[in-house]
Amino acid sequence: MAMTAEVKDELSRLVVTHVSCRKAEVSSLLRFAGGLHIVGGRVVVEAEVDLGSTARRLRREIFDLFTYSADVHVLSAGGLRKSSRYIVRVAKEGEALARQTGLLDLRGRPVRGLPAQVVGGSVG
Repeated sequence: MAMTAEVKDELSRLVVTHVSCRKAEVSSLLRFAGGLHIVGGRVVVEAEVDLGSTARRLRREIFDLFTYSADVHVLSAGGLRKSSRYIVRVAKEGEALARQTGLLDLRGRPVRGLPAQVVGGSVG
């Protein structure tokens, strides 16, 4: 296992207790590993990660913090992919999650970068 994979695995298993830190983690994962899609006129939020533990953690945190159900889909290794990838997808309440995590503004427009509550918070 490569060093980066080891670090990602360790981080995916780290227990975080502060709600604000957990929300910042979800927002960051959705921002950097994910994207917004319009499917059938609805906003769908997706994140693609390389570890099953990260996908399970993200799905659990989305439900615990925001009460939205997320599906996890596995993209098996093969072709150009050397290892399996995991897609965490929120379809039914995607727009609401996108607003709450700062991916969309109040007018429904995509936001660049991380939300102010993530980058403007205090340390600790």
